[in-house]
Amino acid sequence: MQDVKDVYCLISEDLVAMEGMASQLISDVGPFVDEVVRYGLQLGGKRLRPVLLFLTARGVGKVTESHIRAATAIELIHTATLIHDDILDGALIRRHLTTINFKWNPHVAVLAGDILLTKAMELLTCSEDIHGFRRVAVACRQTCEGELLQTGTIGGFKISQNDYMNIIARKTAPFLACSTELGAYYSGAEPATIELFRHFGQQLGIAFQMIDDVLDLAGKTDTTGKTLRTDILNRKPTLPLILYLQKASKSDIDEVMLRLNDVDGGKSNISETDAEWIAECICNSGVVNDIKQLAETIIDAAIESIANYPSGNSSAITGLAAIAKFITLRKN
Repeated sequence: MQDVKDVYCLISEDLVAMEGMASQLISDVGPFVDEVVRYGLQLGGKRLRPVLLFLTARGVGKVTESHIRAATAIELIHTATLIHDDILDGALIRRHLTTINFKWNPHVAVLAGDILLTKAMELLTCSEDIHGFRRVAVACRQTCEGELLQTGTIGGFKISQNDYMNIIARKTAPFLACSTELGAYYSGAEPATIELFRHFGQQLGIAFQMIDDVLDLAGKTDTTGKTLRTDILNRKPTLPLILYLQKASKSDIDEVMLRLNDVDGGKSNISETDAEWIAECICNSGVVNDIKQLAETIIDAAIESIANYPSGNSSAITGLAAIAKFITLRKN
């Protein structure tokens, strides 16, 4: 298995081209706009989606201008979603930086995210082939639907594991699936190959969100670089809480539910002290390890699905497997 740093080296030229395209897109708007949007681009972090797109492209064929354009657009949209998520969650920190909504204000953050989103759409429409635009638009819609579906569950702690998995299949997975799908598509792959890699990305997205749920609960701010416990603070039932409520004793469940609901009749956020107490209860119950094991099972199946793909660039396929494994091991 390749080291993740080595994997990034495989596509370093592609990532540089993508960063250059993104930088060019947001220049010459105006000093304040440039400052805010460039600051926002620092919040994106690992560039996971472009990495998946470029590795798939190289595994199936070669990287083209269309790949660079699609990767740039997807990263801009991803960053926009992070900016908007930070507003919804009331987050203070992202990637060890103050979030835009707190560095400036939520009004500025909304508009900054909107600028990135519209710049991405503008970029995708530069091509005569509008397939990429269509697929990214679908991913945008699905992500918004997933986010809204999850918002509708706030305070509803009887949601099933299956229902929650369906939510994250829309909320987080679409853009990872879109990345691997377009990586194969723009390399001229056959429909069956495109679907193979789309499904691979979809499974990675589901596992990614499961680990994100765990990190929000059990992670450390110094390591993750972002505000934590926001799911509990916002009374959002994610997988750790769902599984905890299935396996804990009645007395423990009653105490957790009391703290979750003992705020304005359960209509507003809970205290940080109660959130930390609930997080500790869940972590001590063993469900964190259960979720990690489930995520590993999903990732292993995804890796197996592409393991025998007859690629001329086996390093790229092995790189995809390394990135998939990294998802379950990451600390941020």
